[in-house]
Amino acid sequence: MNNEFKSPEILELLKKKLNNKNNLMVSIAETMRVAILKNFETQGSRIGKPWQRLSPLTIKQREGKGYWPGKILQRTGQLKRSIISSYGEDYAQVSTNLIYAAIQNYGGVIHRSSLKTYLRKKLSRKDAKAPSKNKMSSIRIPARPFMKLNDQDLEKIKSKIISALTKNG
Repeated sequence: MNNEFKSPEILELLKKKLNNKNNLMVSIAETMRVAILKNFETQGSRIGKPWQRLSPLTIKQREGKGYWPGKILQRTGQLKRSIISSYGEDYAQVSTNLIYAAIQNYGGVIHRSSLKTYLRKKLSRKDAKAPSKNKMSSIRIPARPFMKLNDQDLEKIKSKIISALTKNG
């Protein structure tokens, strides 16, 4: 499902029919933002299948830091709080500026140098095993699509557009 809702014909009609498109775009942007926030609450189940569970190692790490039990992608709540909506005369969007948001949304592999881990441990005065030459460790992050709209969200947006067109048409 493609969540991008672009249609030159509809945008042209909006430009002709609506006196104040900003009100509509604010409403659409806020509808999308609320939908994205609901994805966090349902941990993905409202947009298809629930997000993959946390690994036992991650749960153990969270327990040690006092973040468990908790919800997936919400250890501190920073990612959820970073979701913002914005709009203009011909667009409405939802975004985040966090650097790690994309890999959490789409999944992927992070390659981490064991030399960095070694140096970080040494700087914090912890015991660290010297890394082998050019050794890298990898972490696989499963896709947990939070920036996604479901069919009901799209229907809400369509009805807002239709309502705006019929009121002013």
